[in-house]
Amino acid sequence: MGVTGGAGVTEGGDAVFTLTASPAPANALDVEVAVTAAGDWGATVGVRTVTIPTSGSVTFTVATVDDAADEADGTLTATVDAASGYTVSTTRGAAVVAVADNDDPPTTEQDQPDEPDEPAPVACTGRPTLSISSPTAGRGDATVDFEVSLSCIPAHRPIILLSAVRDGNLSENIFVDLSAEQTSVTVTVTVGSENQLGLALAWSTGLANKQAQGDVTYTD
Repeated sequence: MGVTGGAGVTEGGDAVFTLTASPAPANALDVEVAVTAAGDWGATVGVRTVTIPTSGSVTFTVATVDDAADEADGTLTATVDAASGYTVSTTRGAAVVAVADNDDPPTTEQDQPDEPDEPAPVACTGRPTLSISSPTAGRGDATVDFEVSLSCIPAHRPIILLSAVRDGNLSENIFVDLSAEQTSVTVTVTVGSENQLGLALAWSTGLANKQAQGDVTYTD
């Protein structure tokens, strides 16, 4: 009594085994076959009874499940159990069918393309240019943050005076003191009842530009 395995399968497919008796039995013969799995393929393992007809050969299948888990490839094995009424072949007493996983490995942070680094500020060859961001805010917000930035690291610390602009009129003055090699700072402005709110460069020394302004876009 011997068993052979068919071609390898991908998870979700059926592994095929063929059980053969030589010589063929005079009457249908029940044979116990133990099915084991290397890997989690959702297959029904354990001992099953396979009936060999008088033709001497029968094919049986072991179904696998197509899951979403990435796992190593594995196998399904069918082994003929010894019993009275037949003798197990010494060379074909067990058969193996390969089972291949079809799921991609999980994506890790290392698999993600690296975000380009922000270019490091460089020393100025002349005077730096100042820019002011145009943030968004809700009218119910208490404050809004503007980002005030220099285009490069100045050789000498500039003097910067900003003013809040409310409905076109200059409001409170805000003095900005950038430390050595600092090229940006966050300036927080109170949101009031104005329809238009901005932050403008009011006066400065050491800058290439004399005008700069950022305006709030209200989201409601």
